[in-house]
Amino acid sequence: MKIDPKLQFPNDAQPERVSGKRANDAQLKGGPSVTGVNSTAGEDTVKLSTAHSEVQRLASAVSQVPDVRTEKIAALQGKVSTGNYKPNSTQIADAVIAEQTQRKFKA
Repeated sequence: MKIDPKLQFPNDAQPERVSGKRANDAQLKGGPSVTGVNSTAGEDTVKLSTAHSEVQRLASAVSQVPDVRTEKIAALQGKVSTGNYKPNSTQIADAVIAEQTQRKFKA
C-alpha cells in the first residue's frame, strides 16, 4: 500500500508530510516535537473516547424495553372477546397518518 504524502483530511488544521520515520526518531535527532507521542517510552499511544461505551450502554438499555405493551393488549383483547370494542375509523386513520409522519421526520 502506498501512502500519499499530500493527503489532507478536512479537519486537519495544517497539512503535514508523511514520512517513513517515526516521530521519536526525529525527536532523538533534534527534530521538532510531535504532540501526543511519549518520547520516553518510544511507543505509539491510542486514546479512545467514551462515546463507544455510552452507545453500547444505551443500546443495552433499549434492548431491555419491551416492544409490546402487554397491559394495553390484554385490555383490548378483553374488549374484542366480549364484543365491546368499537373502533372509530377516523381516529384510526388519524393515528396511522400521525405515526407515518413521525417516522418520515425521524429518518
